[in-house]
Amino acid sequence: MRTRASRAAGTLACALALAAAACGGAARERETSGPPRSFMMGISTLPRELNAASYQEAFDLAATSGEIVLIQRAPPWANFLPGADVSDDTAKTTASEKRALADGHLRLFFAIDPTDSATGRDRLADLPPSLAGRDFGDAGVRSAFISYATYVALNYKPAYLALGVEMNLYYDKNGDDLENFKTLYAEAYDRVKQISPDTQVTVTFQYEDLQGLMPTAEEHYEEWPLVRAFDPKLDVVAISTYPSFAFPTAAAIPKKYYSQLRAFTDRPIIIAETGYASEPGPQGVNSGSEGEQAAFVRRVLDEAQALDILAVIWFAAWDPAYAEDSSFDVFRHIGLLRTDRSEKPAWSDWATAARRPYRPG
Repeated sequence: MRTRASRAAGTLACALALAAAACGGAARERETSGPPRSFMMGISTLPRELNAASYQEAFDLAATSGEIVLIQRAPPWANFLPGADVSDDTAKTTASEKRALADGHLRLFFAIDPTDSATGRDRLADLPPSLAGRDFGDAGVRSAFISYATYVALNYKPAYLALGVEMNLYYDKNGDDLENFKTLYAEAYDRVKQISPDTQVTVTFQYEDLQGLMPTAEEHYEEWPLVRAFDPKLDVVAISTYPSFAFPTAAAIPKKYYSQLRAFTDRPIIIAETGYASEPGPQGVNSGSEGEQAAFVRRVLDEAQALDILAVIWFAAWDPAYAEDSSFDVFRHIGLLRTDRSEKPAWSDWATAARRPYRPG
């Protein structure tokens, strides 16, 4: 399946604006028990419902069930064109998110997501009319992208910053634009490092697609060489991985599924997005059951410990209430919690691991 769910950047714009005044609250102490773990755990800020309270709820859950949170959104291109000003909504959202991060003592993985996941990442997302139809070779796109990366580095000082999300999916349909993006990435990397030298900079790769495993109408091959395409300016290798799109059960995932990545990189690895459906998806595009979801949670957390992975971030803590009527449809059952906040079996495994004290290797 090529078309993936729209990310928070576009679909959640209204929620972000509403959340600007709502984010921030007292951090709750988290009890620890069990043997230490060497990797961070986290969730994304994808909310249960499209409102400010649910957006804050995502930060609260991240603070009580892990150490890191993912914010992923498209650049607000128009705000960062030459001569433009940052909008009040963007400024307020930044301020409120920084408060929530500080209150929750959370590390941040910020992912700048410039391509349109709703159309299979075949084009740039949310471009203003003046840039409609342009690609990464366009001077205006490049200027706005670098300016936004600079803004994120300056204002958020994230622990990790992805300058592109699932870029192999974009490359599948826009191979001629890869060199343009690589030079843009290198420019943005240098700018970010000047401002926030401790930020670890990367792009993310869609892991199932990287191996040619995603269900698709056209023939598709492995793309492992892309992992090296951004060297030497790649501080970590970051992947998104959703094995229920490719395997009918968690047990069917090959034993060396994640360890094989070590053959292509010596960089630290982070699972920037993951999930496994708790029910079969629409039109049979993914497999899943609550038992298989729990089995995958145990598997991925065990692998994170064994392989010295830096962090595991589950993409949707809850089944999104708006999934059925939106391009989030394939993520309808991806949450560890149901829309009504009731727990699925996998939540117990996740929460137990989250209570283990984090001790970096």
